This record gives sequence, C-alpha cells and structure tokens, in this order.
Amino acid sequence: MTADALSILSSIAEEKVFGKSNQVFEKGDQGSSLYIIIDGSIRIHDAYDVQKASKTLAILKEGDFFGELSILGNESRSASATAVDDSVLLEIGQEPFHRMLMENFDLSKNLISTLADRIRQLTNKLQD
Repeated sequence: MTADALSILSSIAEEKVFGKSNQVFEKGDQGSSLYIIIDGSIRIHDAYDVQKASKTLAILKEGDFFGELSILGNESRSASATAVDDSVLLEIGQEPFHRMLMENFDLSKNLISTLADRIRQLTNKLQD
C-alpha cells in the first residue's frame, strides 16, 4: 500500500500489537476486519486440522494486508494468521472499511488489483 493509502486507513483503524508466534486469527473464525502490517511479518497458513502440519500460504510483510475475504464477503476466515516476529498491525472494521471504499476510488482499485494478483499466484501454485 502507498503512504497516502496508509494515511487514509490509519484514520479509521485501531493499532494492535502481536508478539512473535501469537495468533491473529484462526481458520474458521468469524471475521469482520482487515489487517494492515505496519511493522513485522505475518504467516498466513492452513491450520484447520491441528493433527496435520500447517501449510504456509504466504509470508506478508510491512505494507501488506490480509483478512480481505472476510471483510468483503462476511465469511469465516479461510486461513489462519500468526505473527512471525513482533508485529504492529492496523485493524479496520467492516463498516468503516466499506465507507472508505465508496469514498476513495484509488484505494478500491488497489485492493481489487491486489486480490487479482493473489488469485493468480494461488492458481499458479495449485497448477505446479
């Protein structure tokens, strides 16, 4: 995300701090917020079955965001998120996020573009 986008989002966000190895959310949890990484890194992984090893889907770093599927579609979390190291996140709730998307075309376009890139990456990963 650009500095301008982060500035807009910070006005509607709440800062959250997660220590190394702390879970942000678990696959299957009901989600209603999106997170932006300000500092640190977050591992997105498939951890629904605790009896199986968890597969890493992505490692996200400063400026990246996650949780967008739940905030856009009112669905349960499709993966788990865990802090790789001490991390500072901005949490944005669903209602202020929807309002912001309607008011800021560039941010909406950036979100859609990023989602399309992630779908392409996952498609390529599945095909390998």
